[in-house]
Amino acid sequence: MSNQPSFDRGLLIPALIGVFSVIGIFSVLLFNRYNTARAAVTGTPTETPFKYIFLGTEPAISTEPSPEEVGTATLSEEPPSVFTQASPIILTPNTPQVTTPNTPSSATVTPASASPAPLNSGTYDDAYPGLIYSEGWVAQTNVSNANNSTLHISTTLTSPGNSVTFRFIGQEVRILYQSGPSLGTVRVMLDTTQTLLNQAATSNELVLAAATSGTHTVTITHLSGGAVNLDSVIIPTAGTPTITPTPTPTSTP
Repeated sequence: MSNQPSFDRGLLIPALIGVFSVIGIFSVLLFNRYNTARAAVTGTPTETPFKYIFLGTEPAISTEPSPEEVGTATLSEEPPSVFTQASPIILTPNTPQVTTPNTPSSATVTPASASPAPLNSGTYDDAYPGLIYSEGWVAQTNVSNANNSTLHISTTLTSPGNSVTFRFIGQEVRILYQSGPSLGTVRVMLDTTQTLLNQAATSNELVLAAATSGTHTVTITHLSGGAVNLDSVIIPTAGTPTITPTPTPTSTP
């Protein structure tokens, strides 16, 4: 009697199936490897840089190279050009440059003379700009019996005294004021000739005449006593006599 184990024929079919399965798997792997090797063909670079761009616009087509293509690429090959949309160029008109002349920093403006023009023949109110007052004079309005109802008054004695100065063209000048018993004394200088005028007297006008006709300077200064005032100045026309002559105080050369 034999001791060899009996062969179970029921295992034959599963064994054959396993063997064929292994053979099939190896066949599929060899087939895929063969197809992959054929696809790894080095192509000639194209001179058209937009080749991949046009392909990339097709649906379901990838422009990325496969790993095999990367492996077979040589060092002398350049990667495919990547097209990027250029930003639009906006043309703007050139703005003309305006050149301004340089102003020298050392340039200075010469101010006009502060001295007003001399008075010609005519009547000038106490507020006329040609009469230059120092500090201390007060302008008053609505004054009865005054020219244009205005007066300039000096109420305070100062050192030097409050003064008013003007120039005139001619030979004679008439100075009008309002008199009163409480008023003070002024010194009137016609060029270099001094005249003292007491406004407490009853007169209200002082007439002065220069030696020759021409341009002269008059300065009226509050000298002493109470307040003093100035109403107007008259420059007579040459050759016209004074209508109401008044006594002139003694002049001190």
